[in-house]
Amino acid sequence: MQSTKKLYNVVINYNYCKRCGICSWICPVKAIVEGEFDIPQISDPLKCTGCLQCERMCPDFAIDVRLVE
Repeated sequence: MQSTKKLYNVVINYNYCKRCGICSWICPVKAIVEGEFDIPQISDPLKCTGCLQCERMCPDFAIDVRLVE
């Protein structure tokens, strides 16, 4: 049986985000990085392992990690 990597979609609600940088700091695989003006961006969606650390630690509840089915 072949195992397949699960894919996750990271959604950042920029209306709530206050650009604190916690999500990019806590991401173990650097799927989220700080872009211009400290705005978080998804560097590579395939890097996300679905650990949910960014979603849990976001003080603004601006991140939603979803399993792509």
